[in-house]
Amino acid sequence: MTRSLPPNPSLENLKKHAKTLNRSWQQNHPAALERIRTFHPHPDAAKPRLTAAQFVLAREYGFDSWRQLRAAVESAARDLPDRFVTIACLCHDDPHYDHRSFHTRAHHMLCEHPWLADADIWCAATAGNAAGVRAFLDRDPDLANQPGPNGWTPLLCACYSRLPPARADYSTLEAARALLDCGADPNTFTMKGNADERLEQTARRFTALSGLFGGGSTGLANQPPHPHWRELAGLLLDRGADPADEQALCLNRAASLDILLDHGLRADALAPGGITLLGRTLCRAADDGDAAHVRLLLAHHARADEAFQGKTPWEHAMARGHLQVADMLEEAGAPAAALNDVDRFTAYCLAGDESAVRALLDRAPELLSRAPKSMVQRAVHARRMQAVRLALDLGFDPNWQEDNGPIHMAGVLAEHEDILQLLLARGASLKLRDPWYDSTGVGWANFFAFTDLRDRLLDEPGICLFDALEYGRLDRVPDILARDPAALERPFAACLSREPRPEDWQTPLQRMVARGNTGAAHVLREHGAARTQS
Repeated sequence: MTRSLPPNPSLENLKKHAKTLNRSWQQNHPAALERIRTFHPHPDAAKPRLTAAQFVLAREYGFDSWRQLRAAVESAARDLPDRFVTIACLCHDDPHYDHRSFHTRAHHMLCEHPWLADADIWCAATAGNAAGVRAFLDRDPDLANQPGPNGWTPLLCACYSRLPPARADYSTLEAARALLDCGADPNTFTMKGNADERLEQTARRFTALSGLFGGGSTGLANQPPHPHWRELAGLLLDRGADPADEQALCLNRAASLDILLDHGLRADALAPGGITLLGRTLCRAADDGDAAHVRLLLAHHARADEAFQGKTPWEHAMARGHLQVADMLEEAGAPAAALNDVDRFTAYCLAGDESAVRALLDRAPELLSRAPKSMVQRAVHARRMQAVRLALDLGFDPNWQEDNGPIHMAGVLAEHEDILQLLLARGASLKLRDPWYDSTGVGWANFFAFTDLRDRLLDEPGICLFDALEYGRLDRVPDILARDPAALERPFAACLSREPRPEDWQTPLQRMVARGNTGAAHVLREHGAARTQS
């Protein structure tokens, strides 16, 4: 049986408890061994290590991992207003990965505790309580530029808030207007780094303007534009916000480019690294095959000779197989580079130009072994059916993954049923889990709110048992077990494409019990799953 955390948990005390448990385990104390047997999914194989002891302690408190327990303790240490602001606003990976569920939780928090909207000026700005913002400013005008939770000023809170209004008279647009009227800096910003230790730590400048357009690593479903983004962007720009906003263009070029150009974004404005901001944006547009934005940027005198991430706009277009965009750039005077055989093969393959590819292979058959192994993934990214078919016909692996695999590209597959059908017909595995988040194609579709795609995949015969259990498709369990009886006791660790952690060695039943999914646990027991104490 799990136990509850104390009212004011101490991470340091929990670390000491884990060290004590580890020492007792090393000394074979009966009480410690009983705790290991009860809460470790593989007690016979487990070795006395601090990480394993921390994992067992976390399981005793009802968490799946030490990392989850630590996060819960750190969150509990913050007061309610700070937590409200943190989860109501887009954070862009710092201090958490944005997800739409955070904004829903913040809305419920405000409905349960209406006083939060008046707790302080940062809460008032986040909630859109413009009257409350004015009241705070009447008492202390300096609050307009005062950093609060996470170092955010009130204007940042209003611009990054994605909180559904709790009252009809609440408006983050009006809260922002009140702040600007009282002297809030329209160029206020915060520096953010990436919170994931596996990624390179880079400092990025996020302004109030950056927060309006949405977009980012977790997608528009989780990082949507501000509900009044256009009007509020115009207000900020009219009050002096700099239109040369690097992150606004990077996060959601589709929303930000026109309005920034209309408000004076100049071709000579510089981005970090010395490249012009429009030159870098042109590289990104060329990489995406976005002909409309390439044309618009060229019309505004974006430089076509600058390199971003080692490639000029023409080279970005060719590397992705966007041959028409490359031609457009050449016609505008962009320099073309000499391509080696591998780069030329890749470009033609991603363009879906089979005759050109076959001609290259006739001259140099070894190009198949020299070409990138991720060709199917790249073809899916290009959203070009003929390219995907060509890559598969050439023998490239539909399950090859670096960061993720072709079947994980939910944004493309949700819009291109023909590509999805082809991948499935050619052996793309719905059990393939990416090495970063351990998610299948089903999980990625769910994360990005492509619910139709998620449900479509859950009807496929090749889904993973863990996905059927997690997403409530218990009707699929008999069919899955008929095809793969060993799945009933196969641990989650055996499904991963990375090195397993101690907490990964859970059978389906153990995982469902640990997560409190009693319905799924009951179905597994009905099919003969071995009972577990966890």
